[in-house]
Amino acid sequence: TGLLSVEAQPWLADHVVLGRVLLPGTGLVELALAAGDAAGSAALEELTLAAPLVLPEDTGLQLRVVAGPKTDGRRTVAVHSRPEGAEDAPWTAHAHGFLTDAPAGSGEDLTEWPPPGADPVPVEHAYEEFRHRGYGYGPVFQGLRAAWRRDDAMFAEVALPEDAAGEAGRFGLHPAVLDAAMHAGILNEEEGQAVVPFAWNDVTLHAVGASAVRVRVSRVDARTVSLTLADSTGAPVLTVGSLASRPVSAEQLGSASAGAGALYGIEWTPVTVDTSTAPAYVSWAEALEADTTAPGAVVLEVREPAGPDVPAAVRAVLDQVLPAVQQWLHDERFTSSRLVVVTRGAAPAGSAVDVVQAPVWGLVRAALAENPGRFALADVAVDADGAAVDRAVAAVFSGEAEVAVRDGVALVPRLSRLGESEVPVSVPSLDGEGAVLVTGGTGGLGAVMARYLVAERGVRDLVLVSRRGGDAPGAAELAGELREAGAAVEVVACDLSDRESVVGLVEALVAGRGLRAVVHAAGVGGGGLVGTLSSERFDAVLGAKADAAWWLHEATV
Repeated sequence: TGLLSVEAQPWLADHVVLGRVLLPGTGLVELALAAGDAAGSAALEELTLAAPLVLPEDTGLQLRVVAGPKTDGRRTVAVHSRPEGAEDAPWTAHAHGFLTDAPAGSGEDLTEWPPPGADPVPVEHAYEEFRHRGYGYGPVFQGLRAAWRRDDAMFAEVALPEDAAGEAGRFGLHPAVLDAAMHAGILNEEEGQAVVPFAWNDVTLHAVGASAVRVRVSRVDARTVSLTLADSTGAPVLTVGSLASRPVSAEQLGSASAGAGALYGIEWTPVTVDTSTAPAYVSWAEALEADTTAPGAVVLEVREPAGPDVPAAVRAVLDQVLPAVQQWLHDERFTSSRLVVVTRGAAPAGSAVDVVQAPVWGLVRAALAENPGRFALADVAVDADGAAVDRAVAAVFSGEAEVAVRDGVALVPRLSRLGESEVPVSVPSLDGEGAVLVTGGTGGLGAVMARYLVAERGVRDLVLVSRRGGDAPGAAELAGELREAGAAVEVVACDLSDRESVVGLVEALVAGRGLRAVVHAAGVGGGGLVGTLSSERFDAVLGAKADAAWWLHEATV
């Protein structure tokens, strides 16, 4: 625990992004490494930024860093803050990740210096250029002394100013040194929006207290780099396997300290994967044929059936996976192994989602929740080769339960705070002629949506659909309430699990008074442990939800 403030740590005032004093991501790394060192897990396997830590102008922030118990060789770590003196205020999560034991070896050295074959890059006006991009670095953070470029790699010399160098021994690595090490990477970027570190992977501190370092920044992709820092003799100081950055806006920083009520979403984040350490694996078919215990990994690649009938294809895919999942849990040959279910295009990791294979993720997630460590999900591109599967399996056995591989890069889902511009619009514009159709309109969720459409979106023509229509419990009362609010309301009976009924309903509305939008709130529950599931139970659930959604789509496009 501790207190952060510009008064207590004046050097923090030298790190300004888009007009806000911001604890640099390197400060979060330093806190996590310090917690790991105290807990006996000296390396930072992963640290993901959840929300920027913006420092108030006139007060400070209480700080809390938590390292969890060690499980399977690693422990969780998280950094939180709340306003100074506000003991009842909720804690805001700023970063979370995993600590692990430091790997053997000391990383790459940089003894050949200046780097052979590299071309000098002028740095005299670097910080003036950075200021135009939104980075307001004060003297402590203006550590870039020289830079060179070779192919996609940048090299640099970085040092704290003389009046701050004496404080270097108080840190594992002063955050201003590590932050300035990344400035060489900014030099190598085209003009654009300001970015901040988002996800750190495989961070190892090899030597403490450095006030001056040599740096190599190697580009992995457009937003990801790896870092090597060494002292003036070339001996390793710190290595970062991968660092992914993301754009940041002034509105995100302006609301970053709000904490409570913030919206979060899933961001697919690159991770470093060493395929050489992944276990050998066999296919599901090979594992079934073998009489011996399965190896550490067995891969089930989902096959998508041909044909245009999407509801039938969804069932065919689930009928492949469910029996395998159930046999996996009951066959003694598989008790010490993990089943990696590989889909193609089912995860929303930078590509359109295949609606046929996407339900597999729901099924396997349920199985994994019931049986931790027995399953994993991997998604590759539709046209991916075996190397993508190899990389996905390697990521699974580095500790991930879900992974997607795109263009040779392993991505994992991480929770990320959304800026206002990133929050999805829940309902599109409903201005214009035509009715709004709400399926399941007399049920709990449908009724909530109907009231919202009338009260908040100004909808004046509603068609509420349920299996029993006007005879459904509460239907008459809901319709009366909505009519009093100024809407014309019709309650219609329709079996949404029957294609002809759904298509007929839509065609009648289109021909009659027009159809403006559809809100598909209908659904049937069928919960149960994965061992009790069956094709028949899937049919009952899919009919009113997935099948009806597809038929509505076909009828309205």
